Amino acid sequence: MSGKSPMARVLGRTLRMPGALDHKGTRWMMQALTPTTVIVLVHRGRKSDRLYKTPLSKLAEDPERGEVIVSPMWARDADWYRNVIAGGLVEIHVRGEKRPVEWRELDEAERRVAGEAFSDAHPLYSRMILRVIARLNGFEGDPEEAALRNLPMLGLRRVES
Repeated sequence: MSGKSPMARVLGRTLRMPGALDHKGTRWMMQALTPTTVIVLVHRGRKSDRLYKTPLSKLAEDPERGEVIVSPMWARDADWYRNVIAGGLVEIHVRGEKRPVEWRELDEAERRVAGEAFSDAHPLYSRMILRVIARLNGFEGDPEEAALRNLPMLGLRRVES
């Protein structure tokens, strides 16, 4: 059993529900929930071996490396993050296109650049979501600084199959 509160578990399940909307004709509903681009991460459970779809907001894009930057809302306790780290990343879906990808973890300097890009692109939304993330994870101090210091970020880069 996870160490999350019952309310946090309910919120987590609710936020994953848009993954069911990753179908032609319903993707617009998923995108309507956030001002950022929504990608759907397909990953394999590290214990169950089941396939899961998890919707994520794209934080930033690094065109130089060809990466999409994502971060788990629950820090290192997020199931999808733990599945990816354990080798369960399958692919991502972006606007209906399936992309096989590989991942790497960003260092602190890269996290800062991605965080600043996200804040610049979505000033009001970023302040709101960072406060929620800080509260859910028990981060102290400035929410943006705490998130950049404590949340891992992954760069997902397309691989040719």
